[in-house]
Amino acid sequence: MGELERPPAGRSGPTQGSETVDLPARKGAPRRRAAFLTALAAGLLTALAPPHARAQSGAPPAEATRAPSPGAAGPSPGAASPGAAPPAPAASGEAAPAEDPASPRSLGDEVPVSEAVRQEALQHFERGLALLGQGALGPALAEFMLSRKLFPTRAATRNAAIALRELRRYDEALDMFEAFLRDFNVSAAERTAVQRDIAELRARVGTIDVTGAEPGASIVVSGEDRGQYPPFKPIRVPAGPHVIRVFKEGFESFERRVDVAGGQTVPVQARLRRLTRSGRLRVVERTGKTVDVLVDNVVVGRTPWLGTLSVGNHMVTLRGEGKLGSQPTAAPVRPQELTTLSLLAEELDASLRVNPTPPGASVWINSVNVGNGVWLGRLKSGRHQVEVKADGFITASRAVTLDSGEREVVTLQLERDEDAPIWRRPPKIAFDASASFLLAPTLGGDVAGCSGGCSRSLALGAAAFLHGAYELGSGLGFGVEVGGLLAFQGVENRDAALYPVGVSEPDRGRADDDLRLSGALIGATIGYHVEQRFPLLFRLGAGVLLGQVRDERRGQFTARDGSAIYAEPAAAFSSATYLYLDPEARIGARFAERFEVSAGVKLLVLIAPELPRWDSTIEIPASTDGIGTYRPEPVMGDLVFMVAPGVSLRYDF
Repeated sequence: MGELERPPAGRSGPTQGSETVDLPARKGAPRRRAAFLTALAAGLLTALAPPHARAQSGAPPAEATRAPSPGAAGPSPGAASPGAAPPAPAASGEAAPAEDPASPRSLGDEVPVSEAVRQEALQHFERGLALLGQGALGPALAEFMLSRKLFPTRAATRNAAIALRELRRYDEALDMFEAFLRDFNVSAAERTAVQRDIAELRARVGTIDVTGAEPGASIVVSGEDRGQYPPFKPIRVPAGPHVIRVFKEGFESFERRVDVAGGQTVPVQARLRRLTRSGRLRVVERTGKTVDVLVDNVVVGRTPWLGTLSVGNHMVTLRGEGKLGSQPTAAPVRPQELTTLSLLAEELDASLRVNPTPPGASVWINSVNVGNGVWLGRLKSGRHQVEVKADGFITASRAVTLDSGEREVVTLQLERDEDAPIWRRPPKIAFDASASFLLAPTLGGDVAGCSGGCSRSLALGAAAFLHGAYELGSGLGFGVEVGGLLAFQGVENRDAALYPVGVSEPDRGRADDDLRLSGALIGATIGYHVEQRFPLLFRLGAGVLLGQVRDERRGQFTARDGSAIYAEPAAAFSSATYLYLDPEARIGARFAERFEVSAGVKLLVLIAPELPRWDSTIEIPASTDGIGTYRPEPVMGDLVFMVAPGVSLRYDF
């Protein structure tokens, strides 16, 4: 068995007698040691002993957190009496005084607490402690709650609050802890510990504020009845997703899914519209019993019941005292017709809770749609089929076998159906503008081909594009692009020749060239856009570059007589027509709903159908050799590669 531990400082643990013990570990943890059960039995014997026997044995008197004593004429010390003022709290920093265990008390001003009621309350409390020692939190909670209903005590109230907290029913735990402080006189230390629990729970509990509904409309939150509108107190819920349903006869039902954060109040405007198409439903109990009628998990009246409902499928159950009720039954309502259901109210000895994911998925029990979101209800023991369905997801089902007295929790998480129409985004038109930095090892051609003592810089520049595309829902898009580029490269001290007019032999020397490529690009694109937290774009463009290459050249040559020729700078402008491909990849982030900013890289590949060349008609003064010219050599290559990292701004219509 597991080691018995004390609760951490500042946290309250379940109480047994005057002792405080931790809840057993969750499923999978080792059991407590036999010492725990021995201590538990000793505590119960102390609680059962009459006051004089405890005094003679030297045992301390029963504290306010003990189970109710059968020998007392009233509730145990600290027990709340509805309608009676709570005991006065102790002075700050002091323990609260215990009440006289022999003083006559009653649960109300009119109905006294009998010895039989106290005995029954004690039996349920003992069973709760035993179940707690076995790690059965749910059944233990049920026993503590029943004990508290029969005869409210500090011990039952506090243990119920802690069990609710451990079961993650934080809103109910918060209410129970607050009732503990409100209804019972406790010591300063215990009050401080419980106040810390309350502060922690308030961070895990939110509030739903329903407004605009019809007075008297029933409110159901995540399958649980929360009373009628307007609610007399805030509707507390554990943080997380919830489905809210508001119903009133003669109106269309209101349903909405909300996400509630801890400490947050979520407003819900639940305006009900009057029915325009309706039918009538009559529900009777087969043997004539008078029980509650629930339509779509909302209490609408008692049997026999006749009411007007919206056209469509509804779910009906009966609910009576204790475990009396009927399993979910489908009730189809047709326009201007009367549908009659004859149901049998019988003992439903098991219960089931279904937690679907996504939270708004519909839950089906034995082929009956019992509503959207969390469903909690009673069923007969035996085999049941549970299904969860939602648009865009693959239906999940599970066979559940319930034993008598069992409360089963089924969690079903649906897998997304990627082929479902709901995930197919509608087509759209998208525009984006991008700016890039250009980088190329060389512009190519004879000019940039260095050898010997030649040197050249990298080709640097910039480019800008405007894209427009029609995107299908799948993300595949087709479009056009227009843009422009500007790139520069310098070549120094390369081998060159100046040809004097009328002379066959050239003057040899060295030349420097400053190259500039400019032009406009126009083409078509195909791309794939991936919608996600950080959107991705893969795109390929193809088109034509209509541009120009400017080569400004100067040099120094040796004339035939050995003198130096200093060639003045001369500029040649050559047409540059290239085909291009520009694959690119981008990653971005969305903002303001329709905008997307991204960063990426593009590879620009230029392919020349015809090479741009130097203009050989340009005449260069050649000193003593007269006039010279340069040969029409290529000033750019036939295949040029450029890398263009940059940013882009996109807008979706």
